[in-house]
Formats: sequence, structure tokens, C-alpha cells
Amino acid sequence: MQAEKNYVFKLWKNYNQLKSSKQCIIVLRERSGRLGNRLFMFASAYGLSLNRSCQLYIASDIIKELNQSFDINPPNLLLTSSVNSTNSFKKIYNHCSFYSDLYYSNYSYSIELSGFWQVYRYFIDYQEEVKQHLRFKQSILDRANQFFNKAINRNISTVIGIHIRRSDFLLVRRVSSDNYILNAMSYFETKYGLVTFVIVSDDKSYCQKSFGHKSNVLITPNTFQAIDDLAILTLCDHLILTVGTFGWWGGFLLRNKIGEVITDSKPDHSPIDVNCRREDYFPPRFSFLNKTIS
Repeated sequence: MQAEKNYVFKLWKNYNQLKSSKQCIIVLRERSGRLGNRLFMFASAYGLSLNRSCQLYIASDIIKELNQSFDINPPNLLLTSSVNSTNSFKKIYNHCSFYSDLYYSNYSYSIELSGFWQVYRYFIDYQEEVKQHLRFKQSILDRANQFFNKAINRNISTVIGIHIRRSDFLLVRRVSSDNYILNAMSYFETKYGLVTFVIVSDDKSYCQKSFGHKSNVLITPNTFQAIDDLAILTLCDHLILTVGTFGWWGGFLLRNKIGEVITDSKPDHSPIDVNCRREDYFPPRFSFLNKTIS
């Protein structure tokens, strides 16, 4: 992370004397990672474009993919021809660091984003605008609501969504423990009494084996795509999150504005799967189990 920071500040030293330009552009052409990563990349690019009063260019394949699930059409979005005529882009790599100089500078110049940009602070001032573009297609909401209507009486049961990420994280990163998940479930059972847990996961066989025996646990069907599972999370009353950006977006897009979002973390409340700072990665509405039950 330090090398990344030094790199960005070196770029800043070279560019902070550039004159402000009304034609500045925020460019996003990289298409990396999974859904959660790409949502961060879109939201950070869009947030920076609004913050810096720049136009926005997002590669057509990225827009096409996201528009299969959402209705993304920012008013400042540019066509490819406009980008090709510009030669002043500077590519800046960022994984999950917030650079105040980049966000608060009075200078506006074109930049291209590289990396995942997993930092909510680049778009938190524009979260309602971001959410407007991340509204699910009606067909996706219909599948999610059909699942709820068939399986749960929401008039008598509080619905707690649980996101459990495993798969590739088992090999290269730390995953959340069963103990954390069970403790979080106990917290909500104690607080709300009659609850139903709805689990979404990229390892549903594991979830069935570990939690499926509980009478108040449901696991979304194997026929659901990732986007269906994400919609399910956002329609729950409260959430339990483990690791990864997918669950993070479930918490950020949670429709219940007073819903609790509990997430796993290191002892210092930074994310357990990446070396990111708590204040850059977790929004204020996210809470931590060891803090919640103390």
C-alpha cells in the first residue's frame, strides 16, 4: 500500500500545477474482478466525475454488462469518439486507499482509473446519485420478491440476510469463521425474537451442511445468479456480512434505511481479507460484532 501511495503522490507532484479544464474526463476502461469489484470501480469513477465536475467515460463493454442488471445512464457519460480525441489522460492505480489530494484538489484534469478503487469515500457524497443508477431491473426484483413471498411471512418474522463468501478466498485469503456467523445469528435472535435467516453464497453446499439444519434458515436456490442473490440481500431487514465486496454492496444498497449491517473484521475493524483502512472501506452504517454485543 505504501508503494501505491508513493506512486500516486509522485503523479500528483507532476500534475498539481496543471490548469483547470472544463473538459476533464474520468476514464474507466479496465474490467477486472467480479460484480462487487466492478460496482466499486463504477461508483468511484462516477463519484470522482461529479466531485471534480468532469465528464465520464466508461468502456462500452462495462456499461453493457452492468446494464444487464441495472439502469446505468449517467448524464455526463461520453461517447468513445470524445475520448479518442483526448491525449491528456494519466492512469492512476488504486486498490483501496483514499487520497485526499485527488478528491479535494482545485485542479481538474483527465485521469484514467486502474485497479479496483474499493474506497467508499470517493462517492459517499454522491451516494444517492450512485444508488439511482444501481436500481435493479424489474425482472430481478420480481424473482427476489417471489422468493420472499413463497418462503417467508414477513408480517411476523424479521428477515436477516447473510452473505458467505468462500470459493477462491479459501485458497488466497482469509474467510469468516462459522463461530462469527453463529454469534451474529444469535445476536439477531436475541434482539428480534422470531427471525428468518436467508443465506446467499458462492458455496451453497457448505452453507447447507453448516447451517441448513436450522429451522429458521433458508438458502437461495442454485438457479439464482449472483445478481439475484445481491437483490435478495438488499431486500432484507438487516444483514450479516463476511468478506468480499459482494456483501459490501448488499449493505450499501440495503433498502431498509434503519437496518443493521454487521460485518466481520480484524480486531482494529479493518476488513479481514484485504489491507485496507477501516475509514476508507467501511461506511459509518456498518457495525462490528465485537462492538455491537459489548
